[in-house]
Amino acid sequence: HHGQDFNPQNEAPIQAIADGHVSYLGSGGDLGVVMMIDHIIHGDLVTSVYAHMQRGSTKMNVGDEVTVGDFVGRTGSTGMSTGPHLHFEIRLGGINGKHVDPLKWLFANTN
Repeated sequence: HHGQDFNPQNEAPIQAIADGHVSYLGSGGDLGVVMMIDHIIHGDLVTSVYAHMQRGSTKMNVGDEVTVGDFVGRTGSTGMSTGPHLHFEIRLGGINGKHVDPLKWLFANTN
């Protein structure tokens, strides 16, 4: 398990953690409906991953610019999931980059 699960109520809004652009949007597989956003943080490429989202809850497309706090989608239970939640990951170096503990990364890199 490469991420952190957050368990707000079903259909809770999900927000982008930083400015960037949508680098991947797909559905199917273990992560279900998933969006990945590329950011440049302290000069490094960082990808944030938002998974198990509710089908049809995002209006974004690959290439769209994102601002911190923008609505990404809603929590759901798609893919390999036992209930509605957000599976959140941080990958250093892009989509196929190194997985790191997302909570430690957030505490070290956000206000």
